[in-house]
Amino acid sequence: MIQALRRTSQTADASSVAPLRECCLITDGNSHRTDLYSEDIGFFHKDLISEAMLPEIRMVAMLIAAQRRETEQRSPAVFTDEADWFAARIIVLKVRVFCLDVCLLPMLKIANARAEAFARSRGLPFQAAQIRPSLHSGRPANMLLMACDLQGVEREGCLQNSRAVREQCVKQLKLA
Repeated sequence: MIQALRRTSQTADASSVAPLRECCLITDGNSHRTDLYSEDIGFFHKDLISEAMLPEIRMVAMLIAAQRRETEQRSPAVFTDEADWFAARIIVLKVRVFCLDVCLLPMLKIANARAEAFARSRGLPFQAAQIRPSLHSGRPANMLLMACDLQGVEREGCLQNSRAVREQCVKQLKLA
């Protein structure tokens, strides 16, 4: 699987291969999926990151959703959908591969289109994310395995990983 992830990150020059950072996102930031909240993580991954500690994902998801809304109408109770959150993750975390059930491919196609439109409108780089088929047995529903074009390595825990990733995200999105 690792070699398959590395192949995904190849640039136009076939001789240069940038390794992707394999990480696990605790999807505790998307309020439209309260079924994903859990007190007990009950899952170990060497590079665990908390979405709740990355407010840039929520901000970008909201901005992407806002692009589709009619200003004359009242805002709906649930402003974003799953594709908005995946689009935001693609932009903010530079996700290249999501390990998901293949039944989510239609949603990922929508997410890629929304992420591309958002990136273009903001002058940000974009590369579409792909799905690597994944079985979820033994993994909680609120854990999202992915390969990202992020620098750095895993740290001592979720808090340190999340802080280090956030520093990168802020610089990449030119928020600093």
